[in-house]
Amino acid sequence: MFSNLQGEECSLLDLAEIIKGQQINGSELSDSGKYYVMNGGIAPSGYYDSYNTEADTISISEGGNSCGYVQYNSSEFWSGGHCYTLRIKPTSSIATHFLFHYLKWKEPDIMALRIGSGLPNIQKKDLSKISIIVPTLDKQLQLTVLLSAFKKKIENEEMYVANLDKQKQYLLQQMFI
Repeated sequence: MFSNLQGEECSLLDLAEIIKGQQINGSELSDSGKYYVMNGGIAPSGYYDSYNTEADTISISEGGNSCGYVQYNSSEFWSGGHCYTLRIKPTSSIATHFLFHYLKWKEPDIMALRIGSGLPNIQKKDLSKISIIVPTLDKQLQLTVLLSAFKKKIENEEMYVANLDKQKQYLLQQMFI
């Protein structure tokens, strides 16, 4: 979908400020709470009593086995020391949701930026050079609506399959009681 996209070519740094998160001590995390903590993974590391990143923000895992993972965060959260967040520059003519979908498409390229073997990471200077094609705002909106609908459909199908699996497990248990 993005491979034939026409528009202005920019670097990620032209469009957004790349901010490295702040590390907090693991002993300060809890199992539940108002604000989740994103670090180097694809799931929250835990929960914290305050946040350092606003809602509607794109994050990219900076370190660990899943470095390069792109995520859209719809609520406030704590960006940890192994997490980059993107703050769209006021001079940019790019929509956050469009940039998220575009970066998700480029996720394999972003993951290929990893260096190191013990604890792989992605350098900010390398991430900043990722090339983005920026179409008109109307085209961005059209693509975002379409891709968001697909994403929602996939989420619904995954929930449906998970529920079928639970039902299957229940029925199998009933057969062998």
